[in-house]
Amino acid sequence: MKKLNIIVNIIFALMVVSILGYGIKKEKKREYKAPSYHFQILEDKSEISALYSDGRHVYVGTNEGLKVYDPITKTIVSEIKSIKMIYTASIVGDGEGGVWIGHEEGLTHLQSNGSKVNFQYPQIPKGRVNTIALKNHEIYCGTYNGAAKLVEKRGNWEVENVLNKKNGLLSNSVNVILPTEQGLLFGSYLDSQGGITYISDDGEISYLGKNTGLTHSYVTSIVKDTDGKIWIGTGYMKEGGLVQVILNDGKPQIINKYSVEDGLPGEKVRYLFVDDYSLWVTTEYDGVLIKRRNHNFDWMDSKNIYLSKETGLSDNEIKCIIKVNKEYWLGGKYGLTIVPEDMMK
Repeated sequence: MKKLNIIVNIIFALMVVSILGYGIKKEKKREYKAPSYHFQILEDKSEISALYSDGRHVYVGTNEGLKVYDPITKTIVSEIKSIKMIYTASIVGDGEGGVWIGHEEGLTHLQSNGSKVNFQYPQIPKGRVNTIALKNHEIYCGTYNGAAKLVEKRGNWEVENVLNKKNGLLSNSVNVILPTEQGLLFGSYLDSQGGITYISDDGEISYLGKNTGLTHSYVTSIVKDTDGKIWIGTGYMKEGGLVQVILNDGKPQIINKYSVEDGLPGEKVRYLFVDDYSLWVTTEYDGVLIKRRNHNFDWMDSKNIYLSKETGLSDNEIKCIIKVNKEYWLGGKYGLTIVPEDMMK
């Protein structure tokens, strides 16, 4: 009997420890739960692939067409249903009150007087226009079959030349383009031999790929920070990361690399956005990391803010971001989330 009592007491003690341990774990989980926000969500049934603001209006590129919003009332003022933007797409201002739009069917120049000029294959490389960049009043657009340079002559825009592997690009696939003071960066996607091509204004060409330190050969986003350094997001599915680059003697040089071990919410970086307050890093499946900018923007000392569908976003995959007045507009695979600037304070 005494032996039985000892066994019963041991079992009881183990049950108590187990229950207490479960309670401690639950309490610990609650302690680290991210706060929820009541963000305004628009276009909850649409896929948002591109955003641009000219100060008066916000251009929202969706799979249903291009929608132009009043940023104050959050209402649609006009719509072009023939311009469909799915997956990766781009909108940039032309500096004259109009916009350039990259979409499923090619490239469209929507001029300030309302007229449209379209460029399609074979004028430009075949396929969806993934990205557009403006440099020195020249337009560059990228597709999965190369990039085109457009110049204005006698009041009309025309294609001056096409860039691809034959004349210097690391890959025919052009997913993102970033102009710099001395040249252009081209990032490829869906090409295991791809990465970054840098073409200087003097015509010098250099490359950055996985064999030279890039975290993945698929480049998803490139953005220049306020200090002149360049952030490059890479990845596919559950692989990828973030790198920081400088241009050293006319060549891109990696100075830092970041992964989930350094605070990224997911492996694949989907989109990058910077302003005077912060660096935003979005991921394919796992939401958004916002790095609050401190005095010298030290990665480890910067305050982290994490956003996801659980904490108020329309979707975990945010594909594009712009800042309009005192609000951030975040375009997701499903929906458009309006985030107030006050959240950053």
